[in-house]
Amino acid sequence: MDHAQGASRPELVGGTWVGEPLLSPASSADLSTVQMIFDNLTAYSQHVDGVPRRDNAAHEFATALSPGHDLCHKHAFMASHQGAPVGLLDLIDSYPARGSAFIGLLAVRESAKRVGLGRALYCEAERFARDELGAWSLRLAVVEANPVMGFWIKMGFHPTGEVKPFEGKTTRSRAVLMEKDL
Repeated sequence: MDHAQGASRPELVGGTWVGEPLLSPASSADLSTVQMIFDNLTAYSQHVDGVPRRDNAAHEFATALSPGHDLCHKHAFMASHQGAPVGLLDLIDSYPARGSAFIGLLAVRESAKRVGLGRALYCEAERFARDELGAWSLRLAVVEANPVMGFWIKMGFHPTGEVKPFEGKTTRSRAVLMEKDL
């Protein structure tokens, strides 16, 4: 982990979260908690899907896979602070190729945004990908309708030049692929 980017243990200091969120693997037993987190992601859902809430979001989070991969490559986590669920992280090992990990989702509850928790969750994702999965690069796709491109650039990602069509529940956009060497 790059501690220069501001991560240690999670604490609210001067109105800002600092440190690593506590990650725990998400299982089928956690679907109601995962759905509760998604229910607090209304702006994300509106930008990406065109609806304020997706009824099946927790199930999709638990089961969505990249082409050619099975569940043994999927690593889904819930992030919590002081026992309260605050975010979600989904990584796919060896996608699109060996040595790479793909961030399918990194989301922080809207009630916990703008206080550094997204950065802390990303730092933990990077650490897991590098140290546990042995990845030397991270990839992700940003839906253009979702205004988070600046966050990912600050985290060191750059567009690969690949752009793919994206279709949400009621919206159409494009997904911009981004990458970062670890």
